[in-house]
Amino acid sequence: MVQVQRKRSKKRFRSATSAILVTVLVVAIVALCTIGNDDNNNEQEKRLEAANIANEAIDENKNNASAQKPSGEIDQNESTSTSTSAVNEIKEELHTKDHAHACSYKSLKDLQSYERYPKASKEADGNDRRHMVDPPSGGNVSLVCCDTTVGPMTIAVRHVWAPLGARKFLDMVQDEYFSTRVAFMRCVKNFLCQFGIAGDPAMTKKHRNSIQDDPNWLPEGPKHKTNEFGVKRFPRGYFAYAGSGKNSRGNQLIVALKDNPRLGGGSPWEVPFGEVVGAESYETLEKISTTYGDKGPGQGLLSREGSSENVAKNFPELDYMTSCIVIDEEIIEHR
Repeated sequence: MVQVQRKRSKKRFRSATSAILVTVLVVAIVALCTIGNDDNNNEQEKRLEAANIANEAIDENKNNASAQKPSGEIDQNESTSTSTSAVNEIKEELHTKDHAHACSYKSLKDLQSYERYPKASKEADGNDRRHMVDPPSGGNVSLVCCDTTVGPMTIAVRHVWAPLGARKFLDMVQDEYFSTRVAFMRCVKNFLCQFGIAGDPAMTKKHRNSIQDDPNWLPEGPKHKTNEFGVKRFPRGYFAYAGSGKNSRGNQLIVALKDNPRLGGGSPWEVPFGEVVGAESYETLEKISTTYGDKGPGQGLLSREGSSENVAKNFPELDYMTSCIVIDEEIIEHR
């Protein structure tokens, strides 16, 4: 009887010790996360790695507790559920901070006036010499920070421009679609970049479904390639879908590398749903490799393999979008 009690005491002691260790780990992670927000990327990575280690310790503690639990004793898994939740919250916070740190714009309040309230050019010069016509204004705007292999890119997703297109893109962002390493597979110098096939074939299949067209607010036809000031219809930094016909917008996207008079002029699937904002975003556009032009990896190859070693080996100059996250949302008044 005494021997049985000693065994149970040892088991309880080991369980209690494991719980204490897990608690200490969580406290350590919290302490690390209170370090200043201006830490460099290496420090951010160290904190995230520490959170992962804490999660592994929790999992191991659960497994040990399950194997050692005497009949009728409280399940040790319950004692670590709060710790697991805390660590997961820390990881999510770090994930958000990493992305927010990558882009210079932290919120929609950082937008310049001409970015917050885009208007058609009314004179030949000026910061707003960008839009051919007044875009639809007001409504919900989502600020998305994306990482690429050549730098950060901030996108203002304007729901009123293309409600269905904006919603689908944000659904992909929410599902961490771009964290699979999405290749900029077709980038033609002074024209556009096409991308959108996920690095994970399963994710590509999940988001391949097409949506209906949104109304096109850009003027259509060859007579409206530019306005009276020479502003072209589809300016650099506009985001749209790489459709191929009516109601064909799926998971492939385009972003204009230069002002373009041909895009969006009669193809409703090319109606823009957002645009890049901030000087650094345009610098990133300039850096995306156009080495392969129209001869990059084929859609079939990427759909089958994703961002595989084979693709990387055969197209070493290829750039990728590596993640996107919504960092702010706001309803902007109509002007």
